[in-house]
Amino acid sequence: MQRTLAGRQTDVLFDLSDYPQAPARPGEAAPLPEQQQQDDRKPRYEAASRIKRLAMSHHEQQAMGWTPEQVADHRTSMADARIALCIAIGNTVNDIDPASGYSTSRTSYDNARNSWIRLIKSHGFSAMYEQAPLTQARAFWAERRPQYLAGDDWLAAGLVAHRAYWLPLGRPCNRPTCDEHATTEGVR
Repeated sequence: MQRTLAGRQTDVLFDLSDYPQAPARPGEAAPLPEQQQQDDRKPRYEAASRIKRLAMSHHEQQAMGWTPEQVADHRTSMADARIALCIAIGNTVNDIDPASGYSTSRTSYDNARNSWIRLIKSHGFSAMYEQAPLTQARAFWAERRPQYLAGDDWLAAGLVAHRAYWLPLGRPCNRPTCDEHATTEGVR
């Protein structure tokens, strides 16, 4: 089905019937690996292209004079497209947040955690700049999958990686606002 939002035509996903389903009969043969790979790419590209078509910043929405109803409809369409993309890449329905469409699988958690650790490893940590976004990211996971956070300190792991990366170089990182080096070597 297609809708027009503020003069812009978008495809809205109401159900997932256009995505490949599991074999209907237990004895059915599985597709060949090459055929399956080609079949798997199509839904992923379709879901990703739907998200790209729907992507619009809050400022663009304001400039176009969208009503609150149009914004809510747009957010629902984005969540539907994210859900379709999550299903297309193999997430189970239980690992998808129905309100936002984001994946809450263990793999997604590990990717978010590793992303923060890589950021802190390379650039250090400043409570002034990174504390609020890091707290927000951890709160997202604490709300949806608190069991993943049990005993897992992203900041501590990032600072250990930061020290291990910069110590062999014999100098502090290049960031003047890095809290790690400001406390150990004085303010530069």
